[in-house]
Amino acid sequence: MSRTLLMESLLGETRLAVIEDGQLCELYVERPGADDAVGDIYLGRVENVVRGMNAAFVDIGREKNGFLSASDIRITDRGLSSQLDALRIEKLARPGEALLVQVTKAQSGQKGHRLSCHITLPGRLLVVLTDMPYAGVSRKIADRAERDRLYDIARGLMRDTGMGVILRTASEGTSEDELRAEWDELCEQWRALQTRAAHASAPRQLYSNASLLEKCARDMLDDTVDAVWADGKPLYDALAARAGEKTDRVRLHDSSTPLFDLYRVDAQLDKALRKYVWLKSGGSLVIEETEAMTVVDVNTGKYLGSRDLEDTLFKLNCEAAEELVRQLRLRDIGGIVVVDFIDMRSKENNDALLEHLKALTKTDRNRLSVVGMTGLGLVELTRKKERRPLSRQLLHICSNCGGDGMTPSHETTARRIAHELWRRRRGGMDGPLLVSACPEVVGWLRTLGKTDQSPVYCRADKDMKPGEYDIAPADEGRLPEGAKPLK
Repeated sequence: MSRTLLMESLLGETRLAVIEDGQLCELYVERPGADDAVGDIYLGRVENVVRGMNAAFVDIGREKNGFLSASDIRITDRGLSSQLDALRIEKLARPGEALLVQVTKAQSGQKGHRLSCHITLPGRLLVVLTDMPYAGVSRKIADRAERDRLYDIARGLMRDTGMGVILRTASEGTSEDELRAEWDELCEQWRALQTRAAHASAPRQLYSNASLLEKCARDMLDDTVDAVWADGKPLYDALAARAGEKTDRVRLHDSSTPLFDLYRVDAQLDKALRKYVWLKSGGSLVIEETEAMTVVDVNTGKYLGSRDLEDTLFKLNCEAAEELVRQLRLRDIGGIVVVDFIDMRSKENNDALLEHLKALTKTDRNRLSVVGMTGLGLVELTRKKERRPLSRQLLHICSNCGGDGMTPSHETTARRIAHELWRRRRGGMDGPLLVSACPEVVGWLRTLGKTDQSPVYCRADKDMKPGEYDIAPADEGRLPEGAKPLK
């Protein structure tokens, strides 16, 4: 599989696109003032403790207070830590107390950032766990001998420190000296953070996670990447300076055609932000993002397939599964995902579809798990949620529908107006009234007519949104332009 990274920077916005076999599979956007702070470390102040939720809300200097569960609070007493499940938040935190916390999940909707006192510091080769004596090796390193070697190194690094370490995929084949050098560097960074925290007043940001440019060089530039193209000399120089031994894979794009246009990134992105996704076979996916979960429906559409119906449905479901995984990565959708594949009678085909889906999840950098199939034939998945979905980053709520995706029809609005006029008259209001609404609603009002003989005037206002209207007393001698009597 061909894998290429593209980077561009314009007017303070940096974008990173992951292209696999010519298709856009991931897109990262970094803008000034963006609120995706995953990995940032703060000295926060406990605002209030909520016993019913066994959690605390912590002021970290952001618009919304962060959420800190009792299970995410650091306990230095090992005897107490073994009884963590039984401990209550009121015993672990108190209002006004300063806590060192790290953002583990970006804010979503009305919820603030998810926080943890278990601080981790990532490097290119390893991740330091500052309060957890645990040694781990990336699952993507499959060679047993190499895994054993790295485990021995990891245990040697963390010995007698009270801290832990996870060796990343990039550590495969790396010498112990290189790993120890990065370990020492991150440990020194942790000591400096503790010193700053001891002399700072809450709330205060102490550490900002790497920029998109640094994350590209640190986390994404590995042996699976053929090349990283930077659009423009300044970006190329900055990326090459951070790429280390992978500098030879950094390429400069200085053509008159913008890099993202060359790979049709924006055209593919526009399609990815739509509700309907068409498959090459003629089938389609319908993706609905909600606050609680994401629901995906698979339709056959124009797909005809072979003469064997079961074989046709299996092939379409497999194609839909491949596109589904790509869309989850591209849209950066996390949490619960429920997929309604097309029903198949064969248990063997259903099992084969789940196995195919599980194999596809390995292409995702985030943890994507296939839970299984429910009794109703729905497939359940979960994907680790860190950042806000791409739709929340690049789109905003429609001012007409308020995010519902639907607005009252013109007839419904007209009938609401008629009902309100009827209610006012029954309440004893007399005298002429002026109704203002959009032209389509006024048209429906004229079609429906009046409920009584009281004088009513209508005025079409092109500036009013669908579903909006205004009813006010009217002066028949000074009616606004365009007002006409309702008959």
